[in-house]
Amino acid sequence: MHLILMIPGFLLLAAPPVGAGTVTRVSVAPDKVVAGGTVAVTVSGTNPCGAAHITYGDGEAVTYAITGLPYTQNHVYARAGTYTITGRGMGNCDGEVTTSVTVTAPPSQAPQPPPPPTPPSAQISAVDMAPTPGRVGEPVTIAVNGSGTCTYEVHYGDGNVQDVTGQLPQQFRHTYAVPEKYTVIVKPSPPCAGRFTQVLQVVSAQPQQARISRVLISPSPVLAGQPVDITVEGAGTCGYTIEYGDGNDESRSAALPDRLRHVYPAAGRYEVVARASAPCLGEARARVDARREGRRR
Repeated sequence: MHLILMIPGFLLLAAPPVGAGTVTRVSVAPDKVVAGGTVAVTVSGTNPCGAAHITYGDGEAVTYAITGLPYTQNHVYARAGTYTITGRGMGNCDGEVTTSVTVTAPPSQAPQPPPPPTPPSAQISAVDMAPTPGRVGEPVTIAVNGSGTCTYEVHYGDGNVQDVTGQLPQQFRHTYAVPEKYTVIVKPSPPCAGRFTQVLQVVSAQPQQARISRVLISPSPVLAGQPVDITVEGAGTCGYTIEYGDGNDESRSAALPDRLRHVYPAAGRYEVVARASAPCLGEARARVDARREGRRR
């Protein structure tokens, strides 16, 4: 989006933010075609631009995931008339421009003026998804915005389809099991209008960070010369060093919780320390009370 700065005697147009592209032109070739013929609509501008929304003026509007501008898409107009084509940048791309195309009736048909457009009783105006990218095993919220009561299908792109009839706007939650790109289609049934096609990237779930959380001692107190059970608790697989407090230590790597044994021959109080090694995180301590026979209580 451009910013207009007013200075007496001057009109300044501020540049768009760094890292955002702008749609500056939309063209159609040919700009006159017989009904049933194919035209090429080209959206041009500056990059980066990851999505372009094209409204063809005949009830069809599609958001295309692209790698950059310019981008060309073919379209067929079935009926004669003059249609306004709008190209709009989305995501990291802004700007909106229009052009027009004239569609004539085939020679075998008597030329007739197109009927006046009938405003739809209900219309889908936008489809938003969050979070993007989605993550495997975590719900993605799909918001269908618009007005009126609409009957439509939601194709999630993984083989699942949901039939919906209700008052817009509405929201749905869907969970994907495999990391890949999914084409999500919202397809209304007449008289509701406004079909949308969106591409959703789903990535693998973020792995849990391995971490040491605490050290448990059992039994406590313990008789000197008898083994004590030491449990290092936490999450993930962790490399760490354990200091027994009696001058002995040990380096280990194990899935947590990790259980080990140690014997304290002499009575005394010992501090056990478990220190994680990168990339594992955390440090935990516990005290061992080793007593002579007859002083366990």
